[in-house]
Amino acid sequence: MLRWSIATVCMGGTLETKLAAAARAGFRAIEVFENDLTFFNGRPREVRAMADDLGLEIIALQPMRDFEGMPEPARSKNFDRAERKFDLMEELGTKLLSLCSNVAEDSSGDVERSAADLAALADRAATRGFRIGYEALAWGRHVHDWMQAWELVRRADKPNLGIVLDSFHICARKNPLAPIAQIPGDRIALVQLADAPAIVMDPMSLSRHHRCFPGQGDWPMLDYLEACIAAGYTGPVSLEIFNDQFRGAPAAVIARDGMRSLQICGEQLEKARKTRGETPLYLGRALPEPAKIGGVEFIEFVTSSAHSPRLVAELEGLGFRRVAGHRSKDVDLFRQNDVNIVVNREQEGFAHSFYLVHGTSVCALALRFDDPQRALERANSLAAPTYFGRVGPGEAQIPAVAGVENSLVYFMKDSPQGRTTWDQDFNFTDSPEHPGPLKRVDHLSNVVRRSEFLSWITFYKSVLGFRDEPQVELADPYGAFFSRVISAPDGAVRIPVNIAEGGSTGVSRFIENFGGGGVQQIALATDDLFTFVEQARARGVAFLDIPGNYYEDLSARYDIDAGVIERMRALGILYDRHKGGEFFHIYTKMFDQRFFFEILERRGYDLFGAANTPIRLAAQASEQDSALQQRAMLDLD
Repeated sequence: MLRWSIATVCMGGTLETKLAAAARAGFRAIEVFENDLTFFNGRPREVRAMADDLGLEIIALQPMRDFEGMPEPARSKNFDRAERKFDLMEELGTKLLSLCSNVAEDSSGDVERSAADLAALADRAATRGFRIGYEALAWGRHVHDWMQAWELVRRADKPNLGIVLDSFHICARKNPLAPIAQIPGDRIALVQLADAPAIVMDPMSLSRHHRCFPGQGDWPMLDYLEACIAAGYTGPVSLEIFNDQFRGAPAAVIARDGMRSLQICGEQLEKARKTRGETPLYLGRALPEPAKIGGVEFIEFVTSSAHSPRLVAELEGLGFRRVAGHRSKDVDLFRQNDVNIVVNREQEGFAHSFYLVHGTSVCALALRFDDPQRALERANSLAAPTYFGRVGPGEAQIPAVAGVENSLVYFMKDSPQGRTTWDQDFNFTDSPEHPGPLKRVDHLSNVVRRSEFLSWITFYKSVLGFRDEPQVELADPYGAFFSRVISAPDGAVRIPVNIAEGGSTGVSRFIENFGGGGVQQIALATDDLFTFVEQARARGVAFLDIPGNYYEDLSARYDIDAGVIERMRALGILYDRHKGGEFFHIYTKMFDQRFFFEILERRGYDLFGAANTPIRLAAQASEQDSALQQRAMLDLD
């Protein structure tokens, strides 16, 4: 029966920590990387005892290197080395030894000789009840693809010798996947999983630093797994990830992300099989279906009584009006059409704690679901526990899960009938409706630490059922800026997740000022941006200053009426065009170097204006640098 496994090399920390993290995440099988044994201060039998106590089966010891096709005396020494590994396996209680294809310069490429060496090793292993799994490294000296590895295994023709299939090495070499289905299932010793981004790099460097969990990269993981299953393979499916950031993160987080990625793989495999009328695989407990997301119900800002007037002035300048106050808390509701913004000034509880760490900022986001209970059950099944905040008598209990930097993601009912949560919790001063030029939340951006980037991509895709788009790289004045958009299947909610390289990038500055990752950008849509900006400027809203050269370049690149260009220049509006669609947008100045608003107008355009992101980053950097210089001058005075 197929079951999920993880290799200890995926995680950082001690071997004890890795085993405990794997078990806590729900794994029941594990591969032990030999370096972890080398660094372990104890006997291998103690590792076996720990694994037994945690309910973990040690499915393999890995890897043995540079074995087949070696000249004497190295060949004889290799067999002696293998016997010592068999001794380790005895103590560990595992039956499979993973063997990598040879990379040694003095190894022979003679196929018959290499096959004979594998056969002899398998015979020795058989006397002790062990199996050998042979794997092609993408940078192997003579054997570097699965077809060559299978040819050696086939020629050796030993029942306890099989092939180890690793998606990384197969995809890195762009080997065909479909023919894997022709390998007899009982000759596949182990199936390993590793994804990677679609970047051009030599296979060894890509392997050592950029492997990631399925769904975090760009490779065809499902096609690969379906080929292995079609072959009749029924053993463990094991994650084997070499990644510097994974090893630097808490082992519990990496193990959790690994299990989430496998659960989503299993869900997708089962759906594909059901569509084709095939027998289910029963890969663990089935996840509740993702609930349909209707959009953003509200964005919650936390602030203090002292800083609240500036935030309220910003919101009112953008056309929002206070329509209600909370029945029992120092919380106000600002509204404009379908955009709800909550301003929380509480002096205790979650929001206040968030404020003490991060200052005035977005502390929570509420999403509308057609079935919030099912959405919550799915979140819980994927190790995202439910959070309930303090409520007064008769007030609504809105469940949530932890989001970026322990902000909250609330689960609310889409299109509620009868008395709404707002009616239940808030006293409306007048009409609950407030029209205005801003129509909806278009998107929100999350800034996260680079080390957490893949983890949050996995969170959104697994827990909330989002989809992702390919990562893009943009220029920041102080480094590189990377963004990947994740969104609800129908685009009702879209969130670019941003990271950067460089100590003074906009992302780095945000993380320093904010004290971690969080919501940096709130993009709101209007049908007439030009009129909106004129009115907002008249109300005192400060927008980001855009260099005049930008508009000179715009005139050269696009056939835009000169009068329109001059109006854009006067107002600070940016522009992009794609496939006949047009995009107009503008940014407010940063609020305490923590967040800003983007106001946009779409005319048949569905992208995010990435072409203008370097302009925005440069303008924000200039604004921040000027503020720092002014502060330095004041200090000198």
